[in-house]
Amino acid sequence: VARDTAEMHLDPDDVLLLFSDGLVERRGELLDVGLARLAAVAREHVGESVQRMADAVLLELLPEGASDDVVLVVKSLPAEPR
Repeated sequence: VARDTAEMHLDPDDVLLLFSDGLVERRGELLDVGLARLAAVAREHVGESVQRMADAVLLELLPEGASDDVVLVVKSLPAEPR
């Protein structure tokens, strides 16, 4: 089975967010709207610790709690490669 692959260059100090659809999908709303909302919230918290960014994303995107399973992983890339 053929599978598509992609590569992306990440710079030192970049922050990587991995998440499940429950964080961004809303019934009756285009997925792009939820993704844009996530990107905007993440941009507002650049420079904060990964814990603060994760807390802010969850609080701002799910102020009333989740109605679906939600997974969020926030990883800050080291400034110097190890």
